[in-house]
Amino acid sequence: MNKVKIAFVVLMGLSLMLSACTHLNPPVEISGKSASYIDCGKNPPTPGDMARHTLKGEKTFEWWYFDGHLETGETFVGVFHARSFTSGKPVVTFSLYGSDWVRDGYVRMLEEGDMKISGEDLQLSSSAGYIRRLDDKTVLVGWDMKGIKADFKLTTLAPGWLPARGADIPEEKNVFYWAVHQGRNRIEGTILKNGVVRKVKGEGYADHNWGTKAIHEITPYWIWGRILAGQYTLIYANVSHNDPTLPAVLPLYIAKGDQMIAGVNGVTIRQRNFVTHPERKRYYPQNVDIDYAGDGVEAHIRIRHKALVEDRDLIAEAGLNPFKQWIAKTFIARPAYFRIIADYEGTIVEGGVTTPVKGECLYEIMGLM
Repeated sequence: MNKVKIAFVVLMGLSLMLSACTHLNPPVEISGKSASYIDCGKNPPTPGDMARHTLKGEKTFEWWYFDGHLETGETFVGVFHARSFTSGKPVVTFSLYGSDWVRDGYVRMLEEGDMKISGEDLQLSSSAGYIRRLDDKTVLVGWDMKGIKADFKLTTLAPGWLPARGADIPEEKNVFYWAVHQGRNRIEGTILKNGVVRKVKGEGYADHNWGTKAIHEITPYWIWGRILAGQYTLIYANVSHNDPTLPAVLPLYIAKGDQMIAGVNGVTIRQRNFVTHPERKRYYPQNVDIDYAGDGVEAHIRIRHKALVEDRDLIAEAGLNPFKQWIAKTFIARPAYFRIIADYEGTIVEGGVTTPVKGECLYEIMGLM
C-alpha cells in the first residue's frame, strides 16, 4: 500500500472517530427556568428599533422575519437578511407551505448594494422584495422571486414588543437583540404563481433580529415559537449562551386582543422527547411545555410535534466547497435549522378566569454548536 493510500485510510479513520464527536447525542431534557420572573415591560419598538442598525465588523448580522397562516390553509415564511449569518451577503428567502405542509422554497442571494435599508425607519428595497412601514399599524411587504411573487398588507392586531434590554444580562455583554414588530397581524394581499394571481387573507407575525458578533459565538442553541390561540397571542423562546456567566433567556409575550397582558423573562420551558435528524446529525424536541404564573396571568401550554416541515444544513448555505464543508462538519460542528408544525393544548388564566386553548402552531430550532 503506497503512502497516499495509507494517508487516505488514516484520514478516513480519523474522520469516522471525529464525526462521532460532532454527532451530538440528544439530551433527555432541556429545562429552562429562572429563580424569579423579570418584568421586561410592554413597550413596542420605535421606528428606529425597526430600522437597520449600524453594526461594525465582518461577523455582524441582521434580519427581518415574517410569517403567516392563510385562510386557504397555506403558510408562508419570508426573511430579508441585510447580512446573512451564513454567507455574509444580503439574502432574501420565501417559503410557501401547502395545506399538506409540502414546502415550495425560494432563495435569492443579492449583490452588495442591491438591498437598500433605512437607518431611521422600517424601509427596505431590493430587486427581490421590499418592506415599507406606512404608519404605526400598517406595513407593506413583498417578495419578487423567480417562480413566485407575493405582496401583502400587514395590519397590527396585537402590538409589538421590545423586551427591556439587559434585563438579566450586563449591557456590555448584550450582543443579541430581538424586536417584535407585530405580535399578530391581519394579512391581505396577492400571490402570483404559475401565471395565476390569487387574493389571500390570513393572520401572521413580524419581528427583527440583529447582533454584534457572529451568531455561533453568541448562542449554541435556541428554540422559538408563537401561538395564535383565539383572542390570545403567545410568543416564547429559550436562548442559551456560549458565555457560561450568562443565564439562558426565557421570554414570554402574551396579548389578549390588541393589549399585552404579560411581557416577562424567566418562564419555565421544558423540551423533551428529543430525536436526531438522520442527515443533519442534530437533535430537536418533539415535546415542549410552557408554564408561567405571574401577576394575575397564567399560561400552561403543551406542544406536541406533528411533522418536521423544513431542515437546513447551515454549513452548505455558507457557500463552502465540499472539502471545507467536510472539514467543518468533521472537526467543528454540524449547525442546522429545523421548522416544525405541532399541535398545542392548554389553558390561559386571566383574572381568575380559565380559558382552554387548542390548535396548531409552528416552532423552530437553531442548533449552532
